[in-house]
Amino acid sequence: MDRTVVARFYQVEPLEARDRTFFDCLQAIWRSADRDQWTEVATEIRIRLLRYQDAADNADFVEGEFIRQQRDNIPPIAPDIGPLEDQDRPLGHRCAFRYHPRSNVLLLESRREAITPGRINLLVSQKIRRHKGFHISPCLTQTALERLRGGTPRAIEFRVARPADMAIVEGDPLDIEGNLGRLANAFGGPNVEVRVSWPRGDQDGTLSRRGVQRMLRWSTNNRDHVEKLRIKILEEEQPIDVLSEQIKASRELDLPPIADANFEVRRSFLRQTFDAHFRTIERLYGNG
Repeated sequence: MDRTVVARFYQVEPLEARDRTFFDCLQAIWRSADRDQWTEVATEIRIRLLRYQDAADNADFVEGEFIRQQRDNIPPIAPDIGPLEDQDRPLGHRCAFRYHPRSNVLLLESRREAITPGRINLLVSQKIRRHKGFHISPCLTQTALERLRGGTPRAIEFRVARPADMAIVEGDPLDIEGNLGRLANAFGGPNVEVRVSWPRGDQDGTLSRRGVQRMLRWSTNNRDHVEKLRIKILEEEQPIDVLSEQIKASRELDLPPIADANFEVRRSFLRQTFDAHFRTIERLYGNG
C-alpha cells in the first residue's frame, strides 16, 4: 500500500427524498446476513463493507472500511531472499471512511484501484432493494463554493481517460459514458476532452445550473476516470478547477503490514482530518 494517504470530502444525498439515507444504508448492509460475501458491482470489480462501527471518539460519527478484491493481474510475492514466487491469492484494496450523518458528509480515503464513490453507489443500489442511489458531490472549498454559487456558469471543460472502461453508475438518459466511449473508439484515442460552452459573442448565453450540478455528481461517481473538470464563470477570468478545489488532505504515514494496525493508523488520520475541517464543513454543508 502506498504510504501517502489522500482523503477527500463528499456530500451524500439520496437521489429520491423518500429513499434511505446513507447512514441507514450502511447500517442495513452491515447487519445483513450476507455482509461477508463479495458483491460484483461491475465486470471483475467485487467489493464489500469490511468494517463498520460507531466512532469511539465522537458519537456523532460512524467509521469503517470498504475493500475491493483483485483477482487478476496479481503481482508475484517478492521475498527478502530468493526468487519471485507466483501469487495465487487475491489482493485486497482498502479504503477507510469517516461519516457524519447529520451533515451527510463522507470523508473517504482516495485510491482509484480500490473504492470510489461510484462503486459505493453501485454497492448500495445492489444491496438495498429498490434504492435509486445517491447524489455524491465533492465538498468544495469556501472560495470555490462562493464563486460557483455567485457566478454565472459559462463553460465546462472535462477530460476522461479510458471512457470505454467506465461503468454506468447513475441512470442518465444522456448516457455520457457510452457517448464518450464511442468517441474514443472512433478516433482510436484513450482519452477524450470535451468543452461545452456558448459562443464568445453571445453575452447572454449561460449553462444550466442543474446541468452543472449533474456534471459535478457524474465526475465524482467516475473519479477514477475523470482527470480534469473546470467550470468557467462569466464574471471571472480564471475557471474553477473542481478537482483541485475539493476539500481534502494528504499525508505520508508509517503503515504497518498487519491489517488491523494498518487500519488504525489510517482511521486516526481520517479523525484528525475531519476534526481539522469540521467547522468549515458544518458551516458550508451542515443541515441546520
